[in-house]
Amino acid sequence: MRDAPCHDGPVLGSRADLVVDLTLLTNLSAPLVAAASFRLVRRRRADIHRRMQLALLAVCTLAVVALEVRIRMSGGSGAFLSHGPTAWARTTRAFLGVHITVAVLTYAVWARLAFRSSSRYGKALPGSFSTTHRRTGWLVFAGLCFNAVSACAMYVLAFVA
Repeated sequence: MRDAPCHDGPVLGSRADLVVDLTLLTNLSAPLVAAASFRLVRRRRADIHRRMQLALLAVCTLAVVALEVRIRMSGGSGAFLSHGPTAWARTTRAFLGVHITVAVLTYAVWARLAFRSSSRYGKALPGSFSTTHRRTGWLVFAGLCFNAVSACAMYVLAFVA
C-alpha cells in the first residue's frame, strides 16, 4: 500500500521536485513566449523575434536535459512514475511515450529551423525560404502547444493524482 501523497513540492505543491516543477513551467510558458515572438515579426522586429526564439529554444532544451538527468538519477521513468495511481500505470506509460515522441520531433524540427534561419538571417530573409520558415514555425508552435498540454497531463498523472 502506498503512502498518502504529500503536497509539499517546492513550487507547485505536488510530489514533484524543483526540476520537474520548473520544467513544467517552462513547457507551459513556451507557446506563450513563441506567440509573443510571432507578433514581433508582424511589427517588423525580426531581430528580436530571432533572439527570443533562440533563447527560448536554449531554455527549453536546458529544461528538458535537466529533467532527463533528474529522471535517470531517480531510477528511470518507471521509478519516476511509480508514485502515480497504479490503475493508470499503463495509460500513463503510453501517454508518456506519445509526449516524448512529439517533444523530440518538435525540438528536432525547431533546432533545424533555427539553424537554417540563422544561416540565412540578414542574407536571404525575407525570401524564398520565408514561406517554409513560416509553415515550419507554425508546426513547431503546434508541437509546443501539444507539449504544454501533455506535460501538464503527465505532471498530474505522475505527481498530483
